[in-house]
Amino acid sequence: MKAAIWKDIGRLEVDEVPEPEPKPDQIKVKIAYCGICGGDPEIVAGRLPVAGKPPQIIGHEGCGTIVQVGNLVRRYKEGERVALYFRAPCGACYYCFGGMANFCQKPFYSAKCFAEYAIFKEGSVFPLADDVSLEEGALAEPTSVALHAVDAAEIHPGSAVAIFGAGPIGLLILQLAIRSGAARTLVSEPMMNKRELARQLGADVVVDPFTEDLEKISKELTNGRGFNSILEASGSLGAAKQALSLVDNRGTVVWLGVYPFEKEIGVSPYHLYEKELTLRSIVRSGYAFPRAVAMLPKLKLRPLITGVFNLRDINKAFALHKEGKAVKILVQP
Repeated sequence: MKAAIWKDIGRLEVDEVPEPEPKPDQIKVKIAYCGICGGDPEIVAGRLPVAGKPPQIIGHEGCGTIVQVGNLVRRYKEGERVALYFRAPCGACYYCFGGMANFCQKPFYSAKCFAEYAIFKEGSVFPLADDVSLEEGALAEPTSVALHAVDAAEIHPGSAVAIFGAGPIGLLILQLAIRSGAARTLVSEPMMNKRELARQLGADVVVDPFTEDLEKISKELTNGRGFNSILEASGSLGAAKQALSLVDNRGTVVWLGVYPFEKEIGVSPYHLYEKELTLRSIVRSGYAFPRAVAMLPKLKLRPLITGVFNLRDINKAFALHKEGKAVKILVQP
């Protein structure tokens, strides 16, 4: 089969590899689409240590159709359309028992969806509703991250919420925040097409942080108090720090961008003390994936898909992603 292989730092190549076969407790899926995550170019560039080392097949925002099930699998059958989670928790370690599956100590990784076929455990496979297309199903994983972030942000009915970054995660957060009861929403994004999409998806105010006074506009929107919750999804260190100055007393700031691992941000402990702030971060999505799949029919996903590329053209897709203008690019094996 064909697969995109991260062969070395800076090298992603499509090559022929043996087609995988499932063990008795595994499921084989024909991949329909796999989204390009903001972390994927960082993996190829060698800037995301958690991803391991080359060579390896990458891609973790997958969906597809089951083509074979092991004889110990009971819940699924061939032909089912499924969303795929790349990290099946073991269910037995300290963190799994503590409700922190995103920190599972013995997970089964299935982050190999830039390929024609991939292998998964039952705990990584979730049926798609009939009214959710396979293209939309590829957004299940980023939706789960957005949902986990909204949980962490403690958004309540009547909240004022700011979202920094209108990429796919930011735009999914916007929709989920509104459905969680956010009364006032602001999206900060330098790309005009993404700002317009945020407006179409329900943002009350959109701001270009490079040409407009974000602090002034934020104060006007919140009657001078600041936001109850700010979710930083752009990956900008400057935006991550600025969020702390725009949040209201007892507010919550969630950092969920992929930040350079060697960089640091100066934070004033007194500022956090004085305002009783909560500062959170997000890694993966814990137990949010099933809820995210359930939410897919309720969200506007089609406008987020701005390009579909054949697997053979994956480097062209990565180049377009790097330009920052596209929202979600899908790769079709």
